[in-house]
Amino acid sequence: MAEKGAHLTGTTYIRPSIFEIIAQESLASTLEPAFKKILSFLVSFNPERYGSLLRWADEGYLIFNLILQRHYLRKYSASFSETFYGLKRVAVVDSKLTGSLSRKQQLLSLILVGRRKFFHKCVIKGHTAFFAAYEFLALYNYILYISEKSKYPSLLLRSLSVTLTYADPHSALSVSELLRKIKYNSFTIGDGWDIFQRIITGAFELGAFFLQFLSWWNQENYDTNIMSLPAPPPPKVSSVAQQYQGICPLCRKSRHIHTVLLVSGYVFCYQCILTEVRKTKKCPVTQYPAKEDDLIRLYVE
Repeated sequence: MAEKGAHLTGTTYIRPSIFEIIAQESLASTLEPAFKKILSFLVSFNPERYGSLLRWADEGYLIFNLILQRHYLRKYSASFSETFYGLKRVAVVDSKLTGSLSRKQQLLSLILVGRRKFFHKCVIKGHTAFFAAYEFLALYNYILYISEKSKYPSLLLRSLSVTLTYADPHSALSVSELLRKIKYNSFTIGDGWDIFQRIITGAFELGAFFLQFLSWWNQENYDTNIMSLPAPPPPKVSSVAQQYQGICPLCRKSRHIHTVLLVSGYVFCYQCILTEVRKTKKCPVTQYPAKEDDLIRLYVE
């Protein structure tokens, strides 16, 4: 831990491991689905009144994410996920670390952090060649970072001339200091606001840990055997279907070469239904549109 608090000078700094870099990127990708899942849960209490909010889920997440990331960038010089792993952003000027971000770098960091998924989905994934080129460059950048030939852990940080290092320990008001301030009436509004912020950020970080645990748990149980799940009850047979039990709905005789029509589920004689579908282009019972490709042979003993 002592080495993480080393003084930041020139070209020397404590380089985070590639595992921490990938872990914080993985955490950042879970924020949007978690936000939408929570929103869906809250709307489920009164879907008739608040169901329309789900149509604005993307816009709501954009506002929430910008507010969250702006707070962390201003207070900790790092995004939410970077702060969770004890990292911070530092500027690189002429291959040397300056230790602080300029206002322009803070603004661009906020824009890229807030709309990183939009950039990746619309700009990169919009074309297969661009996506392949981006993935190759990202892998090449990881190799350079691991081999200590580059200070930049990602392409987006490289574009901002920003890199990551370990954050300095944050001084926090201890319980004894809090009680002492209350005892001597020196507790201020600023102290209360600082405690409130610590509670909120602590709740977010605890929720982030819980999200990562759920992600790991779901991945571990992804290969659950579907045959072990309980089978749902069969649907009720309608009165119309019951009158055709054991016979062809067209010729009203025992079926010859059982053939099911996929669009309706009724079983006919092959020759009867083939002629009918070619002629009318629909199911003779339900009148659903049908074609020859919807006919499936059944092998019944």
